[in-house]
Amino acid sequence: MTDFRGLGFDPVPGHPDAVAEAARRCTEAAARLREIRPPAEIPEWAGPSARAQAERAGRAATGLAAAPDAMDAAAAVLDGWAGTLVAHHRRAEDLDVRAAAARRAVVGAEDDVERAETEAQFSPAGAGNLTAARARLADRRQELGRVLAEARDLERAHATEAHRVADRLAALGDGTPLPSAPDFRGLATHLESFSAAGRELGVTVARTPVTPVPPPPGAVSAFAAALGGR
Repeated sequence: MTDFRGLGFDPVPGHPDAVAEAARRCTEAAARLREIRPPAEIPEWAGPSARAQAERAGRAATGLAAAPDAMDAAAAVLDGWAGTLVAHHRRAEDLDVRAAAARRAVVGAEDDVERAETEAQFSPAGAGNLTAARARLADRRQELGRVLAEARDLERAHATEAHRVADRLAALGDGTPLPSAPDFRGLATHLESFSAAGRELGVTVARTPVTPVPPPPGAVSAFAAALGGR
């Protein structure tokens, strides 16, 4: 993590590698979920209970079928966010270098003012040097202020984009989680460290546009194992 000492604050919180890894895991999980065989009818079993189970299994298969697409969509959003983070970090690093140089220039100008003030106390001719030194100090402070203002603008743009990504993730589903949804808190915890997007991914990848129904035996554990890469 970059230490922006020149700026004095981090305008672009986030870890591009962590976001890219989250996207990769989503893509990998989607592929594994597509390998899960949907529940099928058992030829040797007939009657009302068999029909009821077949209907239930069909609804469960429909619900689970939406999960891989949702995770692929989330991966695409996160890939884009990772690229944005890289660009924002490069911009922040450039501003940090400029801010550090501007701070050094301010310190140097302050020293010049102190020396000019001392000279002016003993020589009336030093008044002109003092005026010039104070003007240079004002210029150096203004330059530092401009760099910091650019960093604050970047900070606001970064936060706006993070919330836009979160909104896109939230829009991938209708907000209804699957019953006994797999635990995405581990992944969301990693994402939480860099933007509001992380708070949406955990619920997004578990959404389905159909009425939630209990998944077939083993599906939940397979879902969780796919996401965790286990």
